[in-house]
Amino acid sequence: MQHKIIYRHWQPGDDDAILELLVPSGQLSSENSYRNKFRDWSIEAEGICLAFVGGKAVGHILGMSDSFLIEQKIQKFGRVGLVHVNPNMRRRGIATHLMHQLHAYFEKKGYRGSILDTDEEAAIRLYQKVGYQILTRELRTQLAPNPNASQLTWTETNLKNLSALPQLDERWAKRNFPMSCDRKSIKVNQYNMGGYRVLRQCQNIVGYARWDEPSEYYRHGLIRDPIAPDVDPMEVIASVQAAIPTTRTWEAAEGGRYEAPLRAYGCTFEPTTTVIMLSSFGQEIDLTGYHRTAWW
Repeated sequence: MQHKIIYRHWQPGDDDAILELLVPSGQLSSENSYRNKFRDWSIEAEGICLAFVGGKAVGHILGMSDSFLIEQKIQKFGRVGLVHVNPNMRRRGIATHLMHQLHAYFEKKGYRGSILDTDEEAAIRLYQKVGYQILTRELRTQLAPNPNASQLTWTETNLKNLSALPQLDERWAKRNFPMSCDRKSIKVNQYNMGGYRVLRQCQNIVGYARWDEPSEYYRHGLIRDPIAPDVDPMEVIASVQAAIPTTRTWEAAEGGRYEAPLRAYGCTFEPTTTVIMLSSFGQEIDLTGYHRTAWW
């Protein structure tokens, strides 16, 4: 006898069944991070959409809240993560049903749209089926050093720097999308600031960037598009060249603020498998005049 698929949102006592589904997928940083998910103010039980068969979790989607500066005001969006269906239960419409369920929750909350990223072709087709469009693709290039390229300096981030970064985010978000502007969520904090550097003009902080030094995982290191709203992109590129002792990998977004200037420097890009996708609720979002940002 084939069991019926039951769809519902998260309820107390579900975590063991959910972890049995999600742990083999490799998407979790740790089991405890999932069990403590509601410490994150942006996650609600109704935003966790589940599919069960015979008491066993076979499908999962997590919806979160985020804010973006768009159409001249900060608006709420839904952000989608941890999408997984048991491999033995695929091609039965489970992921599609869960996405529709999550969108109903987002629309009930009054969100302007939904945003997600993925690196799987099958997932891209699923999301397009439920109304998403590709917003941008992540690109990577190699940037060579030039020690005399700039008077701007990159320094390690410390606690005194952190208060300046949300202001840079908001100014950046006026011309770049998607860029989180949620004042309840602190992107760079005392626990992760070692992975960021700040850009200084004399003593003033004029930008910052996610900055990974070379490692086993990133052979040439990895620098993400810097958030520097008031600095000419060519000067930002030159400042990075002045700061790096050897060639570094630069991660950009297709259609981003740095793509054309990097190409002008002679850099060539290789697309990664990661795309960012957007679905708007109601009137379509007008992104005319916005650069793209691979923000996560």
